[in-house]
Amino acid sequence: MSLELTNGAHLFLGRNGAGKTTLMRVLAGAVRPSAGEVRLNGGPVSAAPTSGRPTLRRIGWLPQAFGFPPRMKVEEFVAYAAWLKEIPPRLVPERTRAVLELVDLTERARQPLKSLSGGQLRRAGLAAALVADPDVLILDEPTAGLDPEQRDTFHDLIRHVREEKVVVVATHLLEDVDALAEHIVIIDKGAVRWTGTVEDLIRHGGGESGIGALRNGFQALIGQRP
Repeated sequence: MSLELTNGAHLFLGRNGAGKTTLMRVLAGAVRPSAGEVRLNGGPVSAAPTSGRPTLRRIGWLPQAFGFPPRMKVEEFVAYAAWLKEIPPRLVPERTRAVLELVDLTERARQPLKSLSGGQLRRAGLAAALVADPDVLILDEPTAGLDPEQRDTFHDLIRHVREEKVVVVATHLLEDVDALAEHIVIIDKGAVRWTGTVEDLIRHGGGESGIGALRNGFQALIGQRP
């Protein structure tokens, strides 16, 4: 697999079990690749304790499922993420306030995480991923399990940040592709099967617009009949 990603939204589309989460973990530096390397602005992204540490600070990662102390307040959770990224303590309160405002959780800042809805909790995770102002934002199935209104809210947030960052989204939802994608990478059985734009994928699906055409194009490219 050889890919070069620039600013904008890159959606990695694949069925459950296609290898998307493993790839996101490699890109985020959580695990080492079995071969090859991942580099950001020339520096290595590595799970090793020291070699990739400076580069890892430039990556924000929102896993599909993330653990949290349920009694921890929202602002404490985000501030802790800032501490992990080694943000100077004097800057942490300002950064925390800024990202909570961005994700519309200012009024929830002093509430415990356990009191949040699923969509609010996902937005708190996004705030934690953004608090260090990363160059790369990696989101693993960020809208899975959200209702349509929550999904639309999350799409708006991603559209807001994608202009200045490399945003990598792993998803199995064609609604995410339709709403966000500037560049699509189809993953199947751990390998890249195809890369292109939404328009390219629609052409593979018969040329008509909409989710149906995206689905037909996706199924054609991975060898399934629509």
